[in-house]
Amino acid sequence: MSGIHDMGGAPGYGRVEPELDEPVFHSEWEGRVFGLVIAVKDGLSRPRLESLDPDEYLSGYYERWMLALERGLMARGALSAEELDAKSDYFRRNPGASPTRRVDPELTERVRQGMYRQRDVRRTPARAPAFDVGDRVRARRIRHGGHTRLPGYAQGKRGVIHAVYAAYDLPDDSRENDSAPAQQLYSVRFEGTELWGASTEPGTAVHVDMWEGYLEPLGSGVAEGTDA
Repeated sequence: MSGIHDMGGAPGYGRVEPELDEPVFHSEWEGRVFGLVIAVKDGLSRPRLESLDPDEYLSGYYERWMLALERGLMARGALSAEELDAKSDYFRRNPGASPTRRVDPELTERVRQGMYRQRDVRRTPARAPAFDVGDRVRARRIRHGGHTRLPGYAQGKRGVIHAVYAAYDLPDDSRENDSAPAQQLYSVRFEGTELWGASTEPGTAVHVDMWEGYLEPLGSGVAEGTDA
């Protein structure tokens, strides 16, 4: 596991219980947090979110968004700890109070334009894709203190290239505001038995989007059925 965020497939957390007819937001404040994060695009970075203490990270989905956003705003000087403490204390003493509103149509329009501006996030790859559909690959074992989109349960496991996408920025980075070079992105199919053993429900397979640096070819030097 690379961090608390990498919980997929990990034992000990119980079953995933989908909520029937789940609303978009369970409370009004969740929608406010969502809107703030979308408007302040760089106020919630993956490294900041995943640097929360495990107890904070597991406090709830929008709770951790809010905590990371608060710390991001403080890091940028847009909010001070004193201002946050004073506001928190005010609403603890006045739970029915409404937040103050500042009406600024010009700023609102600039934020709206920024939110809805379409951006092509595809990048020009430095070289041709190393893999093609049908190629057998193995996910590397990657351990570092920062963010990675390579889930722990797939590391070291064998799969097959299912689709070849475009090149995108590699999101793995423990530093904020530093972009890594773009890499080719693939969809890789893993059989459930490869990931979780013979007791896996028959027919189970998982498709994981993986950057090229996550993968190594499963060539002649690796015997079938072995693991590194």
